[in-house]
Amino acid sequence: ERWEIVNAYSGCMLGNPALSVLADAYAKGIRGYDVERAYRYAVNTSRLFGNDSLGYTPSDLCISHTLEYAYTDWCVSQLAARLGKTEDAKAFAQKSRAYRNIFDREKGWFRPRRADGSWAPWPENARTTEWYGCIESTPYQQGWFVPHDVEGMVELMGGREAVLADLNEFFEKAPADMHWNAYYNHANEPVHLVPFLFNRLGEPWSTQRWTRFICRQAYADKVEGIVGNEDAGQMSAWYVLAAAGIHPACPGDTRMEITSPVFDRIEFRLDPRYAQGGTFAVVAHGNSPENIYIQRAVLNGEELAASHIDFAQIAAGGTLELYMGPEPNRQWGIDKPTER
Repeated sequence: ERWEIVNAYSGCMLGNPALSVLADAYAKGIRGYDVERAYRYAVNTSRLFGNDSLGYTPSDLCISHTLEYAYTDWCVSQLAARLGKTEDAKAFAQKSRAYRNIFDREKGWFRPRRADGSWAPWPENARTTEWYGCIESTPYQQGWFVPHDVEGMVELMGGREAVLADLNEFFEKAPADMHWNAYYNHANEPVHLVPFLFNRLGEPWSTQRWTRFICRQAYADKVEGIVGNEDAGQMSAWYVLAAAGIHPACPGDTRMEITSPVFDRIEFRLDPRYAQGGTFAVVAHGNSPENIYIQRAVLNGEELAASHIDFAQIAAGGTLELYMGPEPNRQWGIDKPTER
């Protein structure tokens, strides 16, 4: 269901988020339901609400619709693969590439497309024009939403260096108070993935910098404690995970991004129905408002070189130790750059 509030279906906003919930739950071992029936419903709803007919969704909100549906079709492909439905997995993986059909290479960004295949007019300052093909957001904000294929997105956008420059501008132009704006707008959820893209681009210190900045500037222990609408729990959920130093940037994928924790120690009690580890702790040594950068990481006594772990490592229990410092360690956490 979209936007369930107090046990009622509101139908608010867009997309097909039940598919991401289902794919993520199954990937993480939550399977106490009729999986085949759930899968059948997932396939049906993708066909009813998706990019099937044209390979994109022509509407006033074309960018948001198309990108959301492309991602949730990827979620169905992941679920199909885990259920051994090989042909379905291939078909839905192909459908998940629909985001490419609304990227205008001439303009260098996503652009609304009409049913006849033509582009919608491109206004002045199109990327920062709110509601231009997007719901409650700008194309600059919504356009980063390709969590399932960051490599493909980076290729479309001109490669790693171009994307890093664009991302840095996206954050630098946002106001320090994190109030509503046309750039990184934490007050609204479409951008909540974006700080974690730096991990995928081989610049994890920027993920650390910006998540700590957002935790400090967009949240407070007072009546106006969050910078934007809570929106069914997302604003708080983002904080809890980012402040703990781990975050699932792409539900349906078990990769958990590592970032700079706000707290010196965080302990997760694991549900024994789904995880046998008992507890998983994140410990930040030398943590402070100044020491926001990870210098090294140790997982269960062994050096960890990557800026991410798998959910299975959390479910198995243990301790992730992060050693913090005031300057970036540009050698730690560098994955192979995400670029084609």
